[in-house]
Parts: sequence; C-alpha cells; structure tokens
Amino acid sequence: MSTLEATASSSTVSVQTNMRCNSCLSKVRAELENSPEVLDWSADLSDPRKIVTAKIASDQPFEVLQRIVKRAGYVATPLETRRPAQSASEPAPQEDERPSFSIATYRPLLLVIAYVAAFSVLMCWASGVWTASGWMRYFMGGFFLGFAFFKLLDVSAFADAFSTYDVVAKQFRTYAVLYPFIELGLGAAYVLGLQPLFVNSVTALAMGVGLVGVVAAVRRKQAIQCACLGAVFNLPMSAVTVVENSVMVAMATLAIFAAAH
Repeated sequence: MSTLEATASSSTVSVQTNMRCNSCLSKVRAELENSPEVLDWSADLSDPRKIVTAKIASDQPFEVLQRIVKRAGYVATPLETRRPAQSASEPAPQEDERPSFSIATYRPLLLVIAYVAAFSVLMCWASGVWTASGWMRYFMGGFFLGFAFFKLLDVSAFADAFSTYDVVAKQFRTYAVLYPFIELGLGAAYVLGLQPLFVNSVTALAMGVGLVGVVAAVRRKQAIQCACLGAVFNLPMSAVTVVENSVMVAMATLAIFAAAH
C-alpha cells in the first residue's frame, strides 16, 4: 500500500487501557512506533481511562490498535464516554484532546522555581556579590540541585518518563539513568563557581538536546508526563516545559559569552 493510499484509508480511533504509569506507556510507545499501520498517535495518562488515540491505516483501525496494545502486554477496550446522554436533537460536544491549562496543575513546578529564586538571592547576600551574572549562576545551581533531588527519589521511574520524549534517552536508557547525577554535578559546579565555560557548555548542550524532544512532544500533542520533577508529580508536557528549557539554554548561552570575553 502506498503512502497516499494508506493516508486515504486511515481512521483515528481511541481506546481506554489498563496502563498505570509512564513505564507502561514506554512499552506501548515502542509497539506503536514500530507498527507501520500507525501514522500518528497520542496518549493521555492524566485521564483515569488511560486513553490511547491513534491514526491507523487500516479498514479495521480499532482491531489493529487493540492488537498493538495487547502486544505491549496491556488491554485496550472501546472508549467509554463520561459525558451525560444527549438528546437526539442536541449535537454532541467535542472532546478536548488535551486538558486545559491550569495554574494549579503547575503549582509544584512554580513553587520549586520560587524556592530556587529565593535561594539565589540568599546566596548573593551571603557572598556579597550583587550582580546579574552572580544571581544567574546561583539560580542555575539551585535549579539543578533542586530538580536533581526530585529525580533521585526514584531514578528508575524518572528514566521511564524521560525516555518517552527525550531524543537521547529514547535510544540510550543509561543516559536517562545518569541524567539526575549529571544535574547534581552541574548544580554543585555552579554553586562552587567551577570551570564556568565548561559547565555552561555542558548545560547548553544537555538542555538544548532536551528542548528538541520537548518541542516534538508538544507539537505532536502527546499527553505525556513531564519528568522535570521526576516521577513525584504528574506534570503534563506543555509549552511551560518548553519555556523552562529555553530559559536555561538562554542563560547558559549568555554565561558562555560572558566567560569567553
């Protein structure tokens, strides 16, 4: 079947599954991405039904999706709506593919960033260095130390979540497992002021590579967990994550130019 023919006969279907976490999703993802019938897909673990939606190039799209999920070791059943019944004359409302943005959803992330900002102010006060570059160095140090802490609470669960979207972690799980320790080392180096050119270069590279995966996940509207705070909080991947990574890349790049001149 040609690509044009496959696209013409494709259908988008949704199923509810018995997945529980990002480790489950990583197994299903591998099967979905290795199946030629799947043209596009997304998953929503924030929904209690653990929904998988896929565009399938087949005359029997539900059966194909059900078989793919089963190969990963899970069960897929027809999606049960949670909406009240509609009258015959009333048009059915459209389901949102992604949950709407809510500040409350990102409260843990915003709180951690507020703590990191306060930490950087206290470090400037303690050192007597009140410069933008000094505050930025302490902020980046506090950022990595704080975020590494949450990842280290459950390294394996973090690695499972991280591997669902990071382009390097998808290929090399060892990188996902080592990533919290990389952040821990970067945080200590920033606070101690060690090798600023090297440390900022590593930061720009690591966060830049991470940004590629984050942007791809957001553009594909994949409802997956952001692993920035490890597996402790179920934060959805969104533009907030893109901004977070972008700011860190920008700060590291500015610091590189400052260190080089």
